[in-house]
Amino acid sequence: MGGIPTHALVTLGVPPKTDPRRLAEIYRGLTALARRHRVALVGGETTRAAQLFLSISLLGTSDGPPVLRSGGKPGDDLWVTGLLGANTTKKGAAKHLRFEPRLGEGRWLARKKIARAMMDLSDGLAADLPRLAAASHTGFLLDPEAIPAAMAPGATRQAALRHGEDYELLFAAAPRWRKQLTHWPFKTRLTRIGQLIPAGKGSSNLGGGFDHFTHE
Repeated sequence: MGGIPTHALVTLGVPPKTDPRRLAEIYRGLTALARRHRVALVGGETTRAAQLFLSISLLGTSDGPPVLRSGGKPGDDLWVTGLLGANTTKKGAAKHLRFEPRLGEGRWLARKKIARAMMDLSDGLAADLPRLAAASHTGFLLDPEAIPAAMAPGATRQAALRHGEDYELLFAAAPRWRKQLTHWPFKTRLTRIGQLIPAGKGSSNLGGGFDHFTHE
């Protein structure tokens, strides 16, 4: 959405016999990422629990109006950052524990007013792209061959389409931005994967991505 996180609140549930060293490692990771993005860990809550859990709330600001899912227009190009489907490979199985938030890229897209609709891919492209299109009251056309699958043994385009926890950005932008986006100022890969079209045309469903209530 182009936001700038500033403060974080951490709720931590801890079983009685938890090794304190494990908690120290968790906070070491939280602190390192927070420092890198200039986020202050300002408090939260600690409680006894049957199993270890963390719930983190972020507060922040933005340079202007946040970029919502609902701003896309028919004719807009669809773009994604990075590579998708890495979590399905042995090498990338824990990507969701050490991904790099695309904060700089999202803020740049919002500040330049390039992205008209934007969201992160948490449940997979097959689940999240229809959500963006529905919020924007459009349909969509997707080029399956353009989907940037992770370059690792075992990664496939089907995994890139359906597997969750990639945490890359999906956004819609007017075609006039194509030239600038092919020279954008980040090392992060950027790929045009399709376009939004008028509602009722093209695709409305890709068969679903990650479902939190059916996967174990």
